[in-house]
Order: sequence, then structure tokens, then C-alpha cells
Amino acid sequence: MAVQDELFQLIKSLSPSEKRYFKVNASKGGDAKSNYLQLFEAMDTQGDEYDEQKLKEKHDKKPFVKYLSAEKKQLREQIMRQMRSFHAGRTVDNRINELLQDEMFYRDKGLNDLREKALLKAKELATKLERFHLLKEILSRQLAYVIEFEQKKITEPVINLINEQKQLAIIQETELELQSKNRELFSVYRSGSDIQDPSVQNRVAMLITEIEQYRPRIGKWFSLGVKFQRGYSNYHQIQRDWKASLECTKLEYGLYQEHSHFKEEDPYNYKICLANLMSRALSAKENQWFTKALEEMKTLPVNSFNEEGEVFQNIYFQEHFFYINYGEFDKAASLVPTIEEGLIKYESKINQARKLAFQFNIMVMYFLMHDFKQALKWTEPLLDDNSEIKQHQRFVTTLLLPIIHFELDHYDLVESFTRSAYRHLQRKGRLHAFQRLVLNYLKQMPLSSDQAEFKEKLKVFHDALDKLQQDPDTKVTLGMEEISLWAKSHILNVPMNVQLQQSIGLAQ
Repeated sequence: MAVQDELFQLIKSLSPSEKRYFKVNASKGGDAKSNYLQLFEAMDTQGDEYDEQKLKEKHDKKPFVKYLSAEKKQLREQIMRQMRSFHAGRTVDNRINELLQDEMFYRDKGLNDLREKALLKAKELATKLERFHLLKEILSRQLAYVIEFEQKKITEPVINLINEQKQLAIIQETELELQSKNRELFSVYRSGSDIQDPSVQNRVAMLITEIEQYRPRIGKWFSLGVKFQRGYSNYHQIQRDWKASLECTKLEYGLYQEHSHFKEEDPYNYKICLANLMSRALSAKENQWFTKALEEMKTLPVNSFNEEGEVFQNIYFQEHFFYINYGEFDKAASLVPTIEEGLIKYESKINQARKLAFQFNIMVMYFLMHDFKQALKWTEPLLDDNSEIKQHQRFVTTLLLPIIHFELDHYDLVESFTRSAYRHLQRKGRLHAFQRLVLNYLKQMPLSSDQAEFKEKLKVFHDALDKLQQDPDTKVTLGMEEISLWAKSHILNVPMNVQLQQSIGLAQ
């Protein structure tokens, strides 16, 4: 985003109630015709794209145009000042910080009883909702107050507060360690790191061992329990143990039900828990849990653009994936236009990993529907991505690309894309048994019109692939099911989507 567009984006991001609050408060005290308020209205009435030149031409006689840069700076400051006031008290962190500001005010005025009450109320709130970073400051202020004003038995309360500080330090260390190790496990999973690589296996094993060491410290703390279960869930996802991963996420979900005030105070993280529950349930084929989490997610209110984007990317991603897995391809395809619109609307919210996952699933959907022209279109953003995330999806795309060109009768491209896939996978260290089997077949695949020869060699390939699927180390390799369905579609003359429907009893 260009620097000069940031203020425009800020204004456009405000809700109607936020804009109304700003205008009412900005116009108080005779400021109704202030330069920055006029600038606000001028920018707000522009379309979806900011055009500074048009703004200047349209309002050339207004004073804010002469010193536009300075007026824009003042407008931004005014907006943020009003928004801090508008949102004051809406989060527990704000409420605690307000109490700490009160405590400073009372201290300066010498109102010590009120000062102590503010600290006790802040401490109660921070403890209940596990705001450890704020609790540290509260304990420090309490200790200073006791040392300064306690007149009797000063040693005992001071020692008690020091012990509280020590316990808090242990809790904060535990939270930080669990969070850092959980995030590293998640990055391994999200990036698509090669789990067959011994160095990756060793690192993952070390991380979960370190997480397990913190089990005795979890105790009654909700936030520690959530991070602990989320870490184990990510670990089992990497190991492709879908049911174990789901069980950990169920435990996390149970913590939210047991401590329901956290759902209200931190709805964003609760939505992440529900999204994980949907994802894990879908992988484990536990549809009851998937439906339960999906329905609950749909009923939750959204309070910001950020939450709106979070709900979009989870609901539509999971629904689309669900329809693909259960052979309801018409329903899956009908969601694509909405997904495309959402990827544009929430571009600033949706991370690259989720965007690639959307694109990959759409590509696979069209592949399974035998709409190879559309599948080819959706391979482009996946192959153009140069990031280090979702690598496993890109590797599968390189394997599917020669097959897609084969189905489109682009026989002259099959050989070159097969070689390209081989070089790419070899360079990335991803030429394992499954990848070698597919590429060796594609190298030898007869491109003539002799269907007997084609089917004969394809059956040999499929038998080898079927045998490989019995190997516990490779049976859940991404892309294996799609290529197996493709081979069977030619051997049996049954489309891939129909095979999927037949496998779950949907075909007529």
C-alpha cells in the first residue's frame, strides 16, 4: 500500500458508528468547519480508490488543500484520538490500563485509599482473565505501595508480594516457552516441511518433548492449557495422526466451555479454536464435530473487519473442503465466486498460507471434476508463488501439471513439465518413493492412440501406487489420492468425482 493511501484506507475501514462518533466529537467546540473535518468528509466521499489529484481539483478553494500534508497528519491524529475514546473499556486490557491510569492519578493526588482499591480491582481482573503482562506491573505497583505506606507487619505483605512476583515469572516463562514451541510446530506444518527428512523429524520430536516437560506447570491456568493442547494438536497434524490431533483440539474447546468468560473477552482466539476444530474434524472424518463447530462459528457475532475476515476464511475454506471430500462438487464449485470475492476483499487479513490453500483446493476440485482447463488456470498462482510456505501443495501441483496437460491434449508439453517437475523436486530434496513412481510413469506414458497399451501401463502404475499406499510412511502423502483416482478413471472409465461419490454412497 502506498504511503499516501494509508489515511484513506483508515477512513474507509471505519464503521458507520465509528464515523458518526468521530464527526460528532470532532465538531464540538465550534470545530464543525475545521480543516481536518472537511478533509475527512472529502476523502470519505471518494470511491474505492484514492485519487489525490482529483481531491485537490474538486476542493481547490478549500483551505485544507493548501497544506494538505499537514492537514492529513492532523486528521489521522484526531481519528485515532477519537477511536481510542470510542473503544475505551471494550477489552479487558483497556479496562485494566484505565485502572492503572486511575491509580497514577490517585497517587499524584495523595488519595491512597482510592489508589489501593484501583490496584486491587485491576489485580482481580488481570488474574481472572490471565493478563500476565499486566499483572506484573500491578504487583510491582502494589509492592511499592506497601513499602511506602504499610505501618504494621510490613515484612509479611512484602514477602507475599515478592513470592507472587516469583510465581508470576514462572507462569510467564511457561507461557512464552509453550507459545514459541507451538508456533514453531505450526510453522513446520504450515510450510509443508518434509516430514520424511530426518532433521525435520528430530526437530519436531524435540519440540514436543520440550512441550511435555511443561505439563506439571499447567495447573488451573486456562491460557497455558490452551497453548499446551494446541501444541500437541499441531504435532499430531505434522505426524498426520488426524484423530489424535482432533482429540487435543477437543480438549482445547472444552477449556473454553469450562472458562466461558474467555470466549466473551477474547472472541478472536475462540474463533481460531473453532476453525481448528472444523479442520481437525474434517481430516479425522468426524462430521458431527465438524458440523457442530461450523454452525457455532456461523452464529458468532463479528466486531471488526479483522474478525469478519477470520470468519470468512475459515467458514468458506472448511465448507468448500468439506464438499470436495464428500463428493458434492456442484456445491463446492458454487462457492468459488464468493471465495474469489472474499480473497480480494480481505486481502489485508488473509495470510499467504490460507490464500494458497484456497487456490490449491479449487485447483484440485476442478481436476477431480475433469474440468482440466479451469484446473490449469488455478495452477498458475500456486506455481508462481516463491514463498517457503505450503511447499507440499506446490510439489503436488508440479506432479499434477503434466497430467493436466495430457488431459488437454497438450502432448508436446507433458514431457517438458515432467522433466521440470523432476528437477524441481530433486533440487528441493522431495524425490521420495511416491514422487519417483509418478514421474517415472509420466516419462514412459504412451501418448499414442493405442488405448490397450495405455491402460496396460497405467494399470501397472496403479498397482504399484496401491502398494505404496499400504506403506504407513507414505499412505497419506498429499496428492496420492488424486493421482490414484485419475488412474482408476481411465482404467475403469469412471470419472474421478463419481468414484468419490460411490465411495460414500452418493452416486445414483
